[in-house]
Amino acid sequence: MSSPLRAFPLLCAALGLLAAAACGRDSGSTRVINIVTAPPGGSWYVMGGALASVINDAVPGVQAVAEVSGGAEENVRLVGTGQSNLGFVISKTALQGYQGLEPFAQPFSNLRMLLGNLDVGQIHVVVLDGSPLDDVCDLRERRVGVGPSGHGSLANLREIFSAGCGFTFDDITPVYLPYDQALGALGDGRLDAAVLYVSPPIPAISEFGATHRFRLLPLTEAARDGVVAKYRYYLKTAIPADAYSGLGADVPVVGTSNGLMTSADVPEDLVYGITKATFENIDRFRSSYPTIADFSLEVAPKDGLIPYHEGAIRYYRERGVWPERGSDPGD
Repeated sequence: MSSPLRAFPLLCAALGLLAAAACGRDSGSTRVINIVTAPPGGSWYVMGGALASVINDAVPGVQAVAEVSGGAEENVRLVGTGQSNLGFVISKTALQGYQGLEPFAQPFSNLRMLLGNLDVGQIHVVVLDGSPLDDVCDLRERRVGVGPSGHGSLANLREIFSAGCGFTFDDITPVYLPYDQALGALGDGRLDAAVLYVSPPIPAISEFGATHRFRLLPLTEAARDGVVAKYRYYLKTAIPADAYSGLGADVPVVGTSNGLMTSADVPEDLVYGITKATFENIDRFRSSYPTIADFSLEVAPKDGLIPYHEGAIRYYRERGVWPERGSDPGD
């Protein structure tokens, strides 16, 4: 089943290129590939445009187009079914897709990691400053913006609410809206909270803060303990106080690592070229978004949760950073 994608507006050179990108096929002498990102307002939307620009300038014969999508869960399906060539992903969502675990009805065993440990996505629960809610577990029986339908963070929210707070989506009124629209509804009083699962800082929250006083709800230590005890891929982390104006202190939460995935069906030489171009232009890529300022060659081949693509492994081995750890590069 196809999924409508809206091309990243600054990078769509022509409608012909975009049509070719849907299947990653050649357009004349140029191979067109697409990179699925996430809704506007988050880090992947910006990082995807920067990566496409690097590829276009540094990989001969390739035209990359960054495209808006519903986020990690949809990206797994798009890459897994060959509709997209590259996709940003929550690493644990990639693992669930690779193994065919919920929310996926089938395994996508062709998924491969290209860049691991790009940054860490963290749960942001935004409420207005005067809200009676004190922590994430207070969301029970509230009207909550949970992100767009199909977004990879939905599975994360279910796990965090269940393992950390003891309730499910049945115990809230979930409203499925893109992040910027959810924040708008929060500001208008139509929601009690808006949940964004993102790497801080993100412009959507900063822009919201320019017109509304808000707080970010923490997870209690007991809730964090419950989440990391049940799910090994979560990290205890904190949203830094300087991420958004007015926070005042770090906000303890949990998070998961993010990465860039591809498919085993994408040619090895192409993935090698993309990986090489990324690290030969690493300062340019890192400068696109604050959350990847510390991303490096040394962390990219680690903890991807699914097998890495042979083209990426080839580059990592050339640079002496590939951890020789047995037959499964996803270990």
